[in-house]
This record gives sequence, C-alpha cells and structure tokens, in this order.
Amino acid sequence: AMAAGVPIAVCSTSNERAVSSIVRVLLGPSVAAAMHVFAGDVVPRKKPDPAIYLLAAQELGVNPARCVVVEDSRIGMQAAKAAGMVCVITKSSYTQNEDFGAADAVHDCIGEASEERFSLADLSKLLEVNAAQ
Repeated sequence: AMAAGVPIAVCSTSNERAVSSIVRVLLGPSVAAAMHVFAGDVVPRKKPDPAIYLLAAQELGVNPARCVVVEDSRIGMQAAKAAGMVCVITKSSYTQNEDFGAADAVHDCIGEASEERFSLADLSKLLEVNAAQ
C-alpha cells in the first residue's frame, strides 16, 4: 500500500514509544520512518471512542469514509465503525471469540508475503461497497 502511495498509519492508545518500537522491529526502519503513528494520549478518550481514527484521518487529509481500518478487537472495530470507516478484522488469540458482526470483513490473520488473506485491491472493493450503501 505504501508503494502505491496510500497513506498508512498505526492508531493505538498504547504508549507511543512502545508502538513506534514495535513498528520499527516488525516492519523495519525504512517503513517506520514513513509510517505515521498516532498513539498514547493524543486523544482525550480511548477506543471504542472514534477519536484516534478521526485524528489520523484529519492529519493525513483523508475522508474517514475512504479509510480502511485493520483491527483485531471488538472495541477497535467499534471505534472504526463509529468514525465512519470500513473495518477489516484479523482475529488474534485474545479476541477470536469476540463478536465481529459489524465488521466489513473478518480474516484469521493478514498472512505472510505471497499468502496474504486480502490485498489492497480487496480493500478498495470494500470501500466501493461501503460507498454504495
């Protein structure tokens, strides 16, 4: 997505330093340098309040209705949907039994390179479906 020029951010109400470190370790320093991180107490209320997602959309200059959120928890999904965004769930061992009925799509994981469960094209289709509703 980054190579295609799609703005990408990590939105977490966890500690900003920890989130930035995780991004750097998991995705590498070049991605971390280009990745926007919205974390910590940058908003007054935590998820399921949509504030963190709305802040990211505003800072990135993107209409919330044109945003896709990849979440792994019900409260994250609730925040994304309350922000008017498409939400794709990737279940985790901690959240696999949560109710994700309001999600636009649910997957067991993102998948490794060449085995992805969904693509940028799939996410674009979800945006089109959401816009038509």
